[in-house]
Amino acid sequence: MTSFTVHVPPAAPGREPAAEKIIFLRDGFSTAAFVFGPLWFAWKRAWLPAVLWALLLAAVAGAGALFKIPADAMSLAGFAVSLFLGFEGVRILAWSLQRRGYVESDVVIGDNEDDAEAVYFGRLQARNETTPPAVEKVN
Repeated sequence: MTSFTVHVPPAAPGREPAAEKIIFLRDGFSTAAFVFGPLWFAWKRAWLPAVLWALLLAAVAGAGALFKIPADAMSLAGFAVSLFLGFEGVRILAWSLQRRGYVESDVVIGDNEDDAEAVYFGRLQARNETTPPAVEKVN
């Protein structure tokens, strides 16, 4: 079983956010982030992290060239940076969503994203069925 964090977009006051805009992020190591780096961020539409990560990679490469660091050490540094992104990329993506107004509203467990969605929307439906409707005051 895998845990997923649920990120809900901002909505107009008194309205529910569109269900198709709710984002589920799988916790844990991201192989795609490890392998593709800033392209993974761009694919996820996290533009600021994509640019910042590309600049970080350029800075590491530039420092290696400037200080004439051996190629073996630079390969190890590149691997370490990629490994860090593999472990922390999802959290950086969550930060990017938070900057856009998304709120981390829940954590759900499922075998895959479809199961996590089913659990989340099932919980949401059960919560709405047990909550009595709001009563309007009439003056």
